Amino acid sequence: MCVIDVGTNSVRMMVARSSGQRILEVLFTEGRITRLGEGLKQTGTISPGPLERTVRVLNDFLERGRAFAPERIRIVATSAVRQSSNRDAVVKEVLERTGVPMEVIDGETEARLTYLGALQDMEGLTPPYLVLDIGGGSTELIFGESRQDCLKAFSIEVGVVTLTEGFLRGNPPSRKEISEAEAFVRKSLQPVFSQLLPYVTSSITTVGTAGSVTTLLAMALGMKVYNPALIHRKGLSRGTVQDMFDELSGKTLEARLQIPGVEKGREDIIFAGALILLSVMHALSQAGLVVSDSGLREGVLLQTAGETLF
Repeated sequence: MCVIDVGTNSVRMMVARSSGQRILEVLFTEGRITRLGEGLKQTGTISPGPLERTVRVLNDFLERGRAFAPERIRIVATSAVRQSSNRDAVVKEVLERTGVPMEVIDGETEARLTYLGALQDMEGLTPPYLVLDIGGGSTELIFGESRQDCLKAFSIEVGVVTLTEGFLRGNPPSRKEISEAEAFVRKSLQPVFSQLLPYVTSSITTVGTAGSVTTLLAMALGMKVYNPALIHRKGLSRGTVQDMFDELSGKTLEARLQIPGVEKGREDIIFAGALILLSVMHALSQAGLVVSDSGLREGVLLQTAGETLF
């Protein structure tokens, strides 16, 4: 199977073999930052430049993926395309230029598939689970009592790209910008928190996935070259996130790039990721979480294989 996840900030691809509810062998994986959602908050549309970057990467990934002769290829798009007023035109152009239809999945479906993917290969963690996915254009919080099925899934259209473009425009951001961003995140997430709190007990296992969470852990480890094996299933404490938040808040984009663990293209949005993560951990009184290097791609792949049905 070949799955390509078209996100607000990056495009990620995986070719893998799966059986049952497990991914047996990853044949190829890659991710590139294309910033498809650039300017979306201001214009409400996917702009030509970001779309062109994304289509070029899609065609490159498809060429690489087809070399493995996959049984099926799926392209799924999330928040940026979902929110854009020109989504039909974007979907049409992707089909015309790649030959593969792009599916725009809704927020709840994204949350459920992310839950499934993030918890695969997570044996030994104690249920119940709360999976947190901080993306470029949305944040998902998903609760469940088994690794295969979730009970509550929430998707909020607050992500690191939209938060940065909407509030954190300074280099570095001003104290006022940071305060306004924090207030916006709290207000946006409050309805979800009120519904989740009855389920979030001291015994819950919180699992964080996606680029912001993995980057913050890579920063904490001083990781000059990203190694998923050193990230997956490792712990990240709220105190460490607070330290990363404090360090990033006063640094320019140029200075952030000098921090081991921060990849080129993520320096402008990683502070927003730390802000959202810290806000969630404070609101739900979570002292820490387990980091998963898996997520939506893996969930789509397992669903595509027909081994897990919702």
